[in-house]
Order: sequence, then structure tokens, then C-alpha cells
Amino acid sequence: MRKTHIVHGDPDSDKGIIESRARSGRPTDATWIVPKGAAPGDDVVIYVRRYGFFATARINSEPQPRRGWTNRYGASLARIRLINPPISLPAIRRNLPKLMWVNYPRSITTPNRELASQIHLLVRRRRETGLPDLDDKSLEGASLEELKAVALLSARAVIPGKRRSAIVRARSLAIRNYVLKLADGICQGCEQPGPFLTTDGVLYLEPHHTLGLAEGGPDHPEKVIAVCPNCHKRAHLSQDARQFNRSLIKKLRSLNKRSIRAHHG
Repeated sequence: MRKTHIVHGDPDSDKGIIESRARSGRPTDATWIVPKGAAPGDDVVIYVRRYGFFATARINSEPQPRRGWTNRYGASLARIRLINPPISLPAIRRNLPKLMWVNYPRSITTPNRELASQIHLLVRRRRETGLPDLDDKSLEGASLEELKAVALLSARAVIPGKRRSAIVRARSLAIRNYVLKLADGICQGCEQPGPFLTTDGVLYLEPHHTLGLAEGGPDHPEKVIAVCPNCHKRAHLSQDARQFNRSLIKKLRSLNKRSIRAHHG
């Protein structure tokens, strides 16, 4: 009977290989670390640190001992399919509370049939919707990729009123969380750390819309930037507000370009 295994990919060395092989359809070399008991045809979910469940695949060869790696076995992976956006570790914890692997996600593991079914359901749901859960708690723990997927949702589509309101609220929170996480505690105006730590232990910054509402500013994550309270007031009230805001727009473009390279390169 076909089993499901959770295996690992390194964000620096393996992520690019996974993406390349998913595009080309070619299998990997027979060196991917898998459980000793894995067998050709078994399902694989590839976890990449900082991203989460990143792709699915199939075991493509019999596991063989890895040279120089005691008690480690390698196999080829085929039929690699990306999960977009990847399912972050907080989302895995929330949706799979019985999956003990989350307590030490650097290990490889073979979950039981019930958990394997739940993992496949979670992956299938992510592929169908392309979105994480839209409640406030879920969005607070979402990754950059998940937040951006929500932030880019179109709220102008013909959607029933109640559902539309939920999407508008989720997008607003996702944009806020996205720009704050992207800044990582450093004001994008003065380039200094936020002035104090919040009760959550993060440096305090505020989202600033670099374009007004009439220009579509609040409706897109690439038009919102994280700044300290002082720079936020400067962008709105100072004598050089217009010039300062133009400098923030320029920094925001650069920040988003670096983010794209870091997370998709």
C-alpha cells in the first residue's frame, strides 16, 4: 500500500532544484534523503524551511544508503508539483494538530494513514484556492507568500455581500501584515529599528500608503510601506512631505524587487 512521507528541501540549495524539476518534469538525482522504508510509488510532501509544505512528489527509485551519511538513505523524486503559495508551518500546526512532526520539523517522517489523508486534503485545498484561511488569527501567523496571495485578491469581483466583506477585511489585514513582515522591524524611512517592542515582542512600525485612495494606494501591497511613527507623520504633515513620500515610493520598489529575488530566486 502506498505511503506518504514528509521529506526536506534546503531553502538555499534545494529550493531552486525543486522549482526547476517541477517546470521540466524531470526527476531528481537518486540522492534525496528519504525514510529507509520508502518505496517507489510512495507519495512525498517536501517541506522547505522558511516556506513550509513546498511541493509534492513520488518516490522514483529504491532507497539506497547515502555515502558518508550514517543511517541516511537517498532516492530519486519524480512528478514534482509545487504548492503555491507554500503552506506555512503555523498553517500546518493549525490544520494538523495531531501531526507531532511539527514539534521538530527538521526530521523526516511517515505519518499514519489518517494523518496522511489530512495532509493530502490540506494540500488539495491550498491548490484549489491558492489561499490560507482568511480569519484574523490565521493571517497573523501567515507567511509572506500567503499574505501576498490574500493581499492580491480582487475585492471588486461580483461576490455576495457577506463574502465580499470578509475578503475586504482579510485583504486589509493581509496587506498590513505583509508590509510589516517585509520590513522586519526596520523603518523604511529613516532605516532605524522601530522605536519600541510591542507586547508581541516585535519592533513597532506603522503601514503607510504611499498613494492616496483615489490613486489606488491602499488597494495593493506594493503601494504600502512600513515606517516608524515619526516618519509616518513626516510623510503626511511635514513641509517636505511630497518629496519624502517620493523617496518612500522609490524604496518600496527596491524592497519588493529584493523580496521577489529572495523568495522566488
